[in-house]
Amino acid sequence: MRLNILAFAAGILCLQLQPTLPGWEPWLAAGLLLALPGLLWRNRPVRLLTLLACAAIGISWAGWRAETRLADQLGAEWEGRDIDVVGIVAGLPQAFAGGTRFAFDVSDAQAGAIVPGRIMLSWYRGRHTGEADEPPPLRAGERWQFTVRLKRPHGNANPGVFDYEAWLLERNLRATGYIRANPPQRLAGMVWSPGYVVERFRQSVRDSFERMLPEAAYPFTGVLVALAVGDQKAVQVVV
Repeated sequence: MRLNILAFAAGILCLQLQPTLPGWEPWLAAGLLLALPGLLWRNRPVRLLTLLACAAIGISWAGWRAETRLADQLGAEWEGRDIDVVGIVAGLPQAFAGGTRFAFDVSDAQAGAIVPGRIMLSWYRGRHTGEADEPPPLRAGERWQFTVRLKRPHGNANPGVFDYEAWLLERNLRATGYIRANPPQRLAGMVWSPGYVVERFRQSVRDSFERMLPEAAYPFTGVLVALAVGDQKAVQVVV
């Protein structure tokens, strides 16, 4: 059984090394065919076929999952256009020099718009919203209505540097964009789903650390936040 599991994992790893995504259906059919002799016989050649079957099924499973994720993408004709969306702040909002950035689960979009289920939004300080002040405090689990402008994920692919596009794919963030000037509306203070409750709790813990241990006086507050709730973006490099 352990060898079968390792073979399945090897199949998944093999798919990750391919330059293009193969169809998963032929690999599934091959895996099932290779597994058939194991229903009738128990000998060394059959065990080898079973290992090959597990590897083929691993390739098929990984290919199916990758195909499903890649299919959830922004329609090319909707890049760079204003789109009205309704959804939920899905993770810890991250402040940066120009505003706030956060993951957003889209529950509804304007008629005809092809928008992924999860996107990364930036709320800039006055740059795109027409407001001179800071974006309002955002809390994980809130439901909002925004007008956004999106694009498909893009990032540098230079060897040895951070792969932003792969980072987005790992987190199922299938488009990035920013909030437009049309006044956003907070529709609900909390959506009571287990995942959002966990994110709200993580944000409350992070806020408590930042309130009691301000970074100006305690430069290692970000390290404590990272250890407590896994928010590594709060870590600052001290030279």
